[in-house]
Amino acid sequence: MATKNEKIVLTDKQKQAYEALNSAYEYGIRRGTICLVGDFQSGKTTLVKYFLSQRFDDPDKYYLNVNLYLLEYLRKEKDDQIIMSAMKARTRLMMEVALDKAMEQHFKQYDLLVMDAIEIIYPYNLNLVSLVSRHTRDGKVCIICAPENDKFKFDFNCESIKL
Repeated sequence: MATKNEKIVLTDKQKQAYEALNSAYEYGIRRGTICLVGDFQSGKTTLVKYFLSQRFDDPDKYYLNVNLYLLEYLRKEKDDQIIMSAMKARTRLMMEVALDKAMEQHFKQYDLLVMDAIEIIYPYNLNLVSLVSRHTRDGKVCIICAPENDKFKFDFNCESIKL
């Protein structure tokens, strides 16, 4: 992850989104869920890593690649990926439990979590915003990086920033 001394050049769109993200985090809701929405390869990951590097000495502690995390979790549960296609309901429940535990543990120590690379949850109709909302109280904030498409629903209360 980038450090404060590393030079990251943001595009104009990223700069605008960074200001909105900074404002939403710092002055706006200061608790709850912020969804950073943008097209595939629009720079969401670069933007949140820059955001974290400007705020924290160890930004990796605040970042979760959901795809990698869940794939690793599911591999530990079953060493065959057949589970992901053959038993969709069970896989969805396992994903929900895994993410819930990860957030519970994370928010015991930290007030901010960035969840990025969430595409793995799409086929399972997992409402990540709803799941996150259980943990974003008492000054806790979760930023979800979501590709812009109709597979991710914003049917729960969250701040939305478009990139």
